[in-house]
Amino acid sequence: MKKIKIIIPYFGKFPKFFPYFLMTAKWNSKIDFLIVTDQELSGLEAFNINNITFQKTTLNELKEKIQRKFDFEVSLNTAYKLCDFKPAYGYIFSDECEGYDYWGFCDTDILLGDVYQFLEQHDFFNQNYDRYGLLGHLQIYKNSEDVNNLFKSGDGLNYRLNYKNVFTSSQNFIFDESLGIQKLFENAKMKQLQVECFDDIDISHFAFRRYGEEDPRRYYYWSDKDGLESHEVQDGVIIIKKPLYVHFQKRKLICPNFDMSSFYVVPNQVIHGEKLSIDSILQNTKNRFYWEYKKYSFFKRFNREKWSVPFILHKLKMKRG
Repeated sequence: MKKIKIIIPYFGKFPKFFPYFLMTAKWNSKIDFLIVTDQELSGLEAFNINNITFQKTTLNELKEKIQRKFDFEVSLNTAYKLCDFKPAYGYIFSDECEGYDYWGFCDTDILLGDVYQFLEQHDFFNQNYDRYGLLGHLQIYKNSEDVNNLFKSGDGLNYRLNYKNVFTSSQNFIFDESLGIQKLFENAKMKQLQVECFDDIDISHFAFRRYGEEDPRRYYYWSDKDGLESHEVQDGVIIIKKPLYVHFQKRKLICPNFDMSSFYVVPNQVIHGEKLSIDSILQNTKNRFYWEYKKYSFFKRFNREKWSVPFILHKLKMKRG
């Protein structure tokens, strides 16, 4: 069996949804997780987790750790900026990844399916892939020197692919996604598994709609027995699928205190209980006016940073890159 470590820095108060993510990580018992955080861990002992390690540190201490890896001054003043450093985690956390065949990262606003089974089904190990990844929610990298240093290979290509530009700027480059690290892998002709087996939920709709869908009637169910399932009503019957993960992207989910029994997620709340009937699915998943998104869009539009000269120049350079 291949050894995989997923690295998750998280700074600031854990959301109420965090224990639900944590339970799906625990269920992935063939994968080890390292959560680097400044938060107190009281209350999490009840999970009795063998495959998850918590490393207590501050954002400034992590910045110092990263700084020791580079001979130029890095910019890391907010936890959100860590998204740009994700493709370098194999290099930054080289000590923590020692002895592992693969390393990776993932978000915590997701519920995980069976990650190891997904990789096996797509012959990830036998075909000797260097990377699985499409978006920044979950990616897996081979733990080798050439892969771990690949993030440095954009020097001389363009503005957004040069890691020195990325790591020295306070602006976000989305370096962990398709126009960043994926381009560097393509340029190096390294082998990537690019399969979309996950549900990335459109934040602009109340209902759980994947981008490009019309009007799905879907909810998500999780149990310790079967893991993550997607349940959707189609032509009067319930279609059950097993996504790699579901990403709830900035949604404010109402979450009860965690219970280790089964639970399900409907827009926009987590509920303890068993699977829903067709009538209950139709009743609980229909779309409606989504006030939270309207409010989020309004305040984002008037974010002062968007009108600053450095931000505008950065965006122009990103477009040219």
